[in-house]
Formats: sequence, structure tokens, C-alpha cells
Amino acid sequence: MQLYNTLTRKKEHFEPAVPGKVNMYVCGITAYDLCHIGHARSAVVFDVLVRYLRHTGLDVTFARNFTDVDDKIITRANQEGLSSQEVAEKYIATFYEDMDRLNVLRADLEPRATTHIEEMISLCVRLIEQGKAYATPSGDVYFRVRAFPGYGKLSGRDVDDLRSGARVAPGEEKEDPLDFALWKAAKPGEPFWESPWGQGRPGWHIECSAMSEKHLPLPLDIHGGGQDLVFPHHENEIAQTEAALGKDFVRYWVHNGFVQVNAEKMSKSLGNFRTIRDILENYLPETLRYFLLTKHYRSPIDFTFESMDEAEKNLKRIYEALGLLHAELEREKWTSGPLPKDVTEEFEGLRQAFTDAMEDDMNTAAALGHVFTMVRLANRILDNKGQRKTEGARAFFRAVLDQASIWHAVLGVFGREPAGFLAELRACRVARKSIDPAKVEELLQARINARADKDFARADAIRDEIAALGIEVRDTPSGAVWDVL
Repeated sequence: MQLYNTLTRKKEHFEPAVPGKVNMYVCGITAYDLCHIGHARSAVVFDVLVRYLRHTGLDVTFARNFTDVDDKIITRANQEGLSSQEVAEKYIATFYEDMDRLNVLRADLEPRATTHIEEMISLCVRLIEQGKAYATPSGDVYFRVRAFPGYGKLSGRDVDDLRSGARVAPGEEKEDPLDFALWKAAKPGEPFWESPWGQGRPGWHIECSAMSEKHLPLPLDIHGGGQDLVFPHHENEIAQTEAALGKDFVRYWVHNGFVQVNAEKMSKSLGNFRTIRDILENYLPETLRYFLLTKHYRSPIDFTFESMDEAEKNLKRIYEALGLLHAELEREKWTSGPLPKDVTEEFEGLRQAFTDAMEDDMNTAAALGHVFTMVRLANRILDNKGQRKTEGARAFFRAVLDQASIWHAVLGVFGREPAGFLAELRACRVARKSIDPAKVEELLQARINARADKDFARADAIRDEIAALGIEVRDTPSGAVWDVL
């Protein structure tokens, strides 16, 4: 498999340090608010990576942390009249609820910052003893950026450029404006822990270094997160970890791209902030997950309601095809004969193309393209009255459904029972468009009556009235069926 390594700025052949085993750490949420669509993208991206690596037979140990002590958590606790711990517990619970709905697998290890304070203090002590960090009279501990020659290698930033124009704020005790906090002296009313430098709490960056070292062998095979974490968070993780241990921290750095909303950066100040729960009030969780897979994980993705509608339509097409395949396989009698060779060759080529797309830096967008081509191939056989009844077609239909189980295992979509999913999808669309099903059924019955009376002009007028409601009517051998356009 090829993975793009942010550190080297190129795609590289992925090979774990220990054959057959992968250690992977991804930065989790700071638990102070509901998860937004950016959290959803990162979670889905790394969920798919874990799923695919396991699908290939690798033994993956996946760690994703929770930051449960932080300035933002303290601020929210003061706003809500809760303790920092209560705020963290509240939003960790909502994280699990949201991710479960999106079919994101739980991580094998889910360390929390507040249960690893001892490890963080120990890492600070090591850095101070090596002259890579220093404590201030007020009880803060800072990392000496100048003491780590490799600083900037992940983000590509030059230390001299960063230092240009940087200043130490009045009251700060930094030796250098670029030095960053490893430990913060406690302020009145803040949570704190006892340390060699007095009462305080960890800085953000030290948390992931301490937790990953505690739970996984270093260097990590993969460390992941959003592009916004490249600098300063992951840059600082590298500096403090490699300075303390004298060896590489991570072999492959993997970062997902940003989420925009209507081509703008998502921001509460712009009024375009979208939580996962906001979106799932109007769309099924699988629709959101599918949408997030329609772009390559390193590319930006633009959230719009139009793109969600398109994702919904595409999911519907695939589930309709899978439902037809299941129904066709219930046939009792089949005629002898294979399918044409070009059909079987195209199918095998598409199976391999799906794998090739995933092997090429986890290109889910291309993989979904091959899913659609395979579904179109299946529909082509279903539409051919001669071919669809042959033993060759039966084997082909089973093979497509077997492939659908792989799509589900790897991508986390297309795993529902088709009829149930399609019924839920229709109910979701009906609710979103404020359609009254009873009114639709009343009009359909009126249309049936008009046709029975051979009043076809009236029947056509009723059909137009139904269409104006955003409803599509299809006449089938078993009667008229309707769906939302």
C-alpha cells in the first residue's frame, strides 16, 4: 500500500516496523463541545484506514486519545457551572453517540490525558535534565525550541522565519518567543495536579507524546490527524518526543484535509458551523459517511446540502441494485449457460480496480467510482431477460453481493438490508421535505380511480399534481409506487 507521508511530502510504500503488526495513534477530540463535521471527517478517514489495513490481514493496534483537560474545557465548565471533569464526560459521551451512528469503530486504546499526568511529568523531567526544557519561577515548564535542530521538519517551516517578529508577551518568562509550554502553573479555580514545579496542569502538546509512549512501541507506524494539527501540535510532539528519547517518533505521518461549508471555512462567526447532530436531523448517518468518502482524504471537501442530496441519491441507486440482486437470487429455476466472457472479465477488472484504488493512498473517491461501475454492470445483466436467468448470472449476482460485503468491511457503508434501508431513507426524505404521505396516498387512489374510469386526462392531471409535491410515481406490475424526487 502507498501512503502519503507528510514528513517526506510524498507517497511511500507502507511497511510496518514489525511485519504483520501496525501501531497507529490518532489525535482525538478536546471534549468541550459537540462534534462538528470536521471531527466526522477525521474519524471516518482513519476508521477506513484501520478497516482497510485489517482487511489486508494486518494486526492493527489503534489508539485514539481524549483531551479532557484544556483551556477550552475550563472555559466551558465556567459557562455551564460544571467541573472540568463533568464537561469532559458529557462531551465524550456525545462523541461516542455520534461516532456510533456514523459506524466508526471504537479504538482499541482510548487514553485520557488526566489519567496520564505522571507520565507527562516524567517526560518534562527528562527534558529538563537534558537541558531541552526549563522551569520558570512561577511554575511553568517550557520546551527550548532552539535545542531541537530538526524543529520544522514536519510542517516545512523555518525556525528563523518563525522567530522573525515573534515577541515574548509582558509577564511571560520564556527564554525565546518560540518556546512552547509543557506544563502550566495552575491559576485560581483551575484543575491542578502536584508536580516538582508546584500545582499545575499539562500543556496540550505533551499529552499525546506521553500517552503514545505509554501504550505503543516507538516509533509509531502511523500517527494521524487533521491538517490543522501539523503545526504546531504535531511539530511540537516530534520535537519533545525525539529530544527526550533520542530516536524517531513516527514513521508515517498521515493527515486528512479540511472541510469547508459552501466553499468557506467553517466558523461559528460566519454562521456556517455544522455539528454532526445538525446534519443528522435531516440526513441518515450513512449518507453523511458516504459523502465524506466521495473525496480523497487529503483533499478539501466542501459540505453543501446539494452535495448531501447527491450522496443520498447515489446511496439509493446502490441499495436498489443490491436489493434487486437479493430478490433475483430467490429464483428457483435457472437456465444453463455462462455469461459472456467480457462480462466476467469486466467484473474481475473492477474488483481489482477497487483494491488498487485503496492501495493507492486510500483513494476512496476512485474506489466508489468502481463500485458504481460494478453496479451498472449488474443492472445491465438484470435488464437482459435472457442473461439474468442463467446459472452464470446467478454466480455473478452472488459475486457482486460478496464484493458488497467487502465494500462494507472496508468503507463502512452498504451493509444494511436493502429494503429496510430504502424505507428509512424514504421516510427521512419525506420528513425533510415536509411531505404528507396520507395526501400522496389519497392522490394516488384518485389517480387509480380516474384510470379505472378511463378518464386519462384526469389521471394525468393528478400525476402532475403529485409531481409538483416533489414525488415520483412509477407504475409497476404490482401497482403504482411512489418516492421522493
